[in-house]
Amino acid sequence: MSDLLNLFPTFPLTPPVSNLLNFIEDARLTTADLLALDPISISRRLPPQLNTSLLELKSLQRNLVEHIHADIARLSSLPPPRTITTHSPTLDRLLNKIPTQAITEFVGESGSGKTQILLLLTLTVQLPPSRGGLGRPAVYISTEAPLSTLRLIQLKNYISHDVPVDEQPTTDKVFSIVCSDLETQEHIIRYQLPVLVQKFDVGLVVIDSVAANFRAEFERPMDRNKKLRLSNPSTPSSSPSSSSSTAAPGAGARRGSQMAQRGKEMVRLAATLRHLAITHNLAVVVSNQVSDKFNARTPLSSLSSPRDGDDDDDDIMSLDFQSKWFTGCDEELEGGGKVPALGLVWANLLATRVVIRKSEDPETGEWKRDLRVAYSNRALAGEEVGIEVFEGGVRSVEDDGSDGCS
Repeated sequence: MSDLLNLFPTFPLTPPVSNLLNFIEDARLTTADLLALDPISISRRLPPQLNTSLLELKSLQRNLVEHIHADIARLSSLPPPRTITTHSPTLDRLLNKIPTQAITEFVGESGSGKTQILLLLTLTVQLPPSRGGLGRPAVYISTEAPLSTLRLIQLKNYISHDVPVDEQPTTDKVFSIVCSDLETQEHIIRYQLPVLVQKFDVGLVVIDSVAANFRAEFERPMDRNKKLRLSNPSTPSSSPSSSSSTAAPGAGARRGSQMAQRGKEMVRLAATLRHLAITHNLAVVVSNQVSDKFNARTPLSSLSSPRDGDDDDDDIMSLDFQSKWFTGCDEELEGGGKVPALGLVWANLLATRVVIRKSEDPETGEWKRDLRVAYSNRALAGEEVGIEVFEGGVRSVEDDGSDGCS
């Protein structure tokens, strides 16, 4: 499947592009193919009955290169990114605040404090630049539960106690949208959100959470049944022979097709959000769920066991070993099996991933939360700090009860 319009949504659909686009899609020619291959190689991958001339293909390549150069020139003339405060001095230093022109993700299990941070940002973005905001409204897109208005008002009252009346944030400048399914989410983000951003000069777009509709749309019933059996071992399950005999013959191929389609949808979503962020100099912040990670370290047979001396190389090159650098979850240190949802495809589309871990203190029985930068293009990865949820949102335990922005 071609990624031309996903990478360059504003690429003009004029001849010869409009005539060739469907055939390029069917031939699975990527943008890299169109740029790297010569016209003869491209024509060989197109249907023979199309009778495409080499001049048309050369024109397509020339238009694409010119469009990329124009995009680069436009981006170089854009204003530099700005930042939004978290209203916590320690978190601002750790994250280097929340930047515009990029996608920032907060990932963690339920109750870790992700939504609290997102709600807080919808208010701090309204603060004037002198107080760490942008002086602009926010859009809150929810995929699970409606916006918690009472909690938003509580946060607003806390933030506003030392802010002049004419600079205080207001709930009237938080536009709330509920997307109950993936089709609605795609339509709103792709067509309605750009109009809203343009009309009201929005400075922040929040999605809480980005994984919910993708998991609901592409998760198989068999996966859900498996999770139920794992959570309830007493539930009877069919024998391996019966499960294999009832499995659909093309189940594996369909699963692969579903994952490819999910990856395409995620790339399209990220491209749309990034285009909005860069064009309007706004920040995009999303929350993500976590899923259980299952490992199968036992070899299938003695023949599949690694040779002597190869164990270290196999471990270093394995996905399990390397994943901790982009998931932010180290099982050896944490002893858990939780990883961010949506996999490696989504991880490659983010500028910053922040992981929030929640654990129970065995001595006091209280819940502890730790915030860690998994990776970022502007903050030091691996940095970690304890956080707490309180009346005024989320703050570092190192703030000693202080709040505000620097």
